[in-house]
Amino acid sequence: MTHQDPVAQYKEILDLTRQAAQKLAERERRRRVELVTEIAAAEKEIKSAAAQEEQVRKEITAWWRQVTARLAGLTWITPGRPPEPDPAGRPDRLDDYLAEIEPATNTFTAALRKAVWPKKPR
Repeated sequence: MTHQDPVAQYKEILDLTRQAAQKLAERERRRRVELVTEIAAAEKEIKSAAAQEEQVRKEITAWWRQVTARLAGLTWITPGRPPEPDPAGRPDRLDDYLAEIEPATNTFTAALRKAVWPKKPR
C-alpha cells in the first residue's frame, strides 16, 4: 500500500475487499453445489431403502398368509398377529434372518401335518 496517497490507499483496500468477497462467494457457491449433490444422493438412497422395505413387507405378508392358510379350519390353534417389523433388524442380514425363518416354518408345517392328518392303520 502506498501511504502517501489516501485515494490510492482506499482503492487498494477496496480491491482487496472485492477480491476477498469474490473468493468467499466462490467458496460458498462450491459448498452449495456440494450440499445439493449430497442431499440429492441421500434422497435417492432413502427412496431406494423405502422401496426395499416395502418389498420386504410384501414378502413377509405373503409368507404370513401362507402360514395362516395352513391353519384354516383348525379350531384348536390361532395364528395370532403377523410379525411386526424389528427396528433393530439389519437389512444387510436379511438373508440370515430368512435362513432362520424358513427352517422354523418348515418344522412348524411338518408338526402341523403330523397333528392334523391321522395316521393310517397298518
